[in-house]
Amino acid sequence: MHLTKKEIFITGLALLAMFLGAGNLIFPPVLGLKAGESLWLAILGFIVTGVGLPLLGVTAVAKAGGDLQYLANRVHPLFSKIITTIVVLSIGPLLAIPRTAATTFEVGVAPFLQDTNSQLALAVTTVVYFAITLGFVLRPSKIVDNIGKFLTPFIIIFLAIIIFKGVLTPLGTVNASEYTSPFSQGFLEGYNTMDALASVIFGLVIANSIKAKGVTDNGEIAKVTIIAGIIAAIGLSSVYVGLAYIGATTGTTFTGGNPGQMLSYIIEAILGPAGKIVIAITMALACLTTSIGLVATCGSFFSRLTNNRVSYNTVCILTALISTVLANMGLATILEVSVPLLITVYPVIIVLILLALFHDLYKGKRAVYIAAISGTVIISLTTLVTSTSRTLGFELTALEQLLYKLPLHKQGLDWLLPAVLLALVGMLYKSKTETF
Repeated sequence: MHLTKKEIFITGLALLAMFLGAGNLIFPPVLGLKAGESLWLAILGFIVTGVGLPLLGVTAVAKAGGDLQYLANRVHPLFSKIITTIVVLSIGPLLAIPRTAATTFEVGVAPFLQDTNSQLALAVTTVVYFAITLGFVLRPSKIVDNIGKFLTPFIIIFLAIIIFKGVLTPLGTVNASEYTSPFSQGFLEGYNTMDALASVIFGLVIANSIKAKGVTDNGEIAKVTIIAGIIAAIGLSSVYVGLAYIGATTGTTFTGGNPGQMLSYIIEAILGPAGKIVIAITMALACLTTSIGLVATCGSFFSRLTNNRVSYNTVCILTALISTVLANMGLATILEVSVPLLITVYPVIIVLILLALFHDLYKGKRAVYIAAISGTVIISLTTLVTSTSRTLGFELTALEQLLYKLPLHKQGLDWLLPAVLLALVGMLYKSKTETF
């Protein structure tokens, strides 16, 4: 059993729509504005983490025949449960899902409000939003087809209109860059999309959808998943470059500080009064598709984690309820909370993805996984502790000085060298049985 080219293309569009959520639309314009004349270096860094890593993540799980939990088992089963749970909660009800609803309100609803109680309006918006999400999610066999056939085309059309008009009639001129290291800044900003975290989970949704169409060969499932990943990567790159360019050419015409408000301002300025309606529909659809994919992912993961003692539908409903409550904290609060968690978790996921891709090089030795991940976790947790302590008003000077001495610390890659060196140590470890 093989999928047709049309079915594969629809699967790729569905994956694109799942990735194309809140952060994917609101962060590139701000990056472009701040990068100014250094736009292309900054957007290159953004694409590395915002597109390259998700593509590698989808490829890694497809080749491994599983998802993040399967990959993390190569370190240790307990570690696997811990890191997968943290990632699913991060891209699920604790951060990413509420962010999609909060962004939909901030960009798609708030601009239409006058004297209305904004908190009440946010509450009503989130309830309706997650009711629609559940309407798609509770029919899991149809999720990918419904997104790929019906929702994604509208998103692409609206984004194409926005980018095409913004490039042809820029709002201002490009300013000098605010960044001293634009590539590094773009690289770190790419974390905010959360797509690398989602990629090692979304693979399961895509694989299940392919299996539901009658494909049973693991090689064919992996092939289709990787092709879908490439389609999604091309689409994401195009959107990021277009939105970042529009942001860069906004110049001094935008004076606010909220990423959601900036996107609303740009589109209304480009398209006139109709811009409010266009951005409202675009943001609602983009965030909704991501929310659908993430809620479905949470349902599949936690149902499997409990050996189906808690049903898929029950988990999805609980996820939607928790997300509704947290979404009412507002977009600014959610974004502020997400930064330290992303800086801590992202390096671990990146190293797991790279280890999976180079699995054959070191013959799948468990020692390599354990060593490389241990070094990454130590550096990431140290970074989290020092940044948290600074936020709370006291500094751990000794720890901070140690981090400053690590290569690539300023670029946010201080975990890279320890991971590589410890992986090499793991390769030298002799074992006859600990391989995968």
